[in-house]
Amino acid sequence: MKESATLSEIYLYPVKSLPGIKLEKALTTKFGLAHPDNTLVVDRKWMIVDANGSFRTQRQIPKMALIRISVEGDFLIFSAPQKNPLKVPIENPNKDKKNYRLWTCRIDGYGYGGEVSAWLSEFLEVDGLDLAVFNENLAPIKTKDIEENTATRETDVVIYQDFSPFMLIGEESLEELNKRLEIKVPMNRFRPNFVSKNNSAFSEDEWEKFKIGESEFCRIKHCTRCLLTTVDQNKGVKDPKQEPLKTLREFRLNKQVYGTSPMFGINLGIDNPGIIVKVGDKITTF
Repeated sequence: MKESATLSEIYLYPVKSLPGIKLEKALTTKFGLAHPDNTLVVDRKWMIVDANGSFRTQRQIPKMALIRISVEGDFLIFSAPQKNPLKVPIENPNKDKKNYRLWTCRIDGYGYGGEVSAWLSEFLEVDGLDLAVFNENLAPIKTKDIEENTATRETDVVIYQDFSPFMLIGEESLEELNKRLEIKVPMNRFRPNFVSKNNSAFSEDEWEKFKIGESEFCRIKHCTRCLLTTVDQNKGVKDPKQEPLKTLREFRLNKQVYGTSPMFGINLGIDNPGIIVKVGDKITTF
């Protein structure tokens, strides 16, 4: 076993495709990271859905980038420009279960409706939006049902994530990308849960099994990138030149495996959930 890097940043994204919360520590679960102040707040446990029950992201509604999320006691607080903050109870009082579409998969959840639906629809300027939340009594999605030709295990599951419960990117990998860009981009374009430092650019691509502190992770796929990376997270608009996606396609393709989707970061499964990870933890491969 050897020391490879250090954990430099941790991010939790309670609501799919909304900005994340930067943390100093977090609890690992089989579903993803949980907030240290309220472990009911788990990564991508919530998602925005349309009137047909299909998930919505910044791909379709880039203005979603302008909504900020915080945790206050038993509530998620939604904040947005020119809007009064919205208090969303973490435990949804509405127990009317619905079935939603997430890519090609179906998954159950509970819609909030009412004030929550109205707030989202008004700010995002799309009629019929709602917020859905997962309950631990519901069945998650098995990662192998999302994409078969990967290193997924039977134990790898997600709630409303695209593919895996965790994702990691190295600081040096972003630095290498930014050397090739006319306008540099920040890490928030790529939405990692973990950011590493002190490893060479893209060396994380080769980490098959590794530990962050005492938490053991397994790479199940390289993270492939889409148009969401082109959304400016401060402005809520897409880059007209489709950067940094365009540049990533120039040097980060593996067409035989991933087609025209460039790689940036690694998707992870976890072997021993239930451990706290902290900024500064050593990352060791084995």
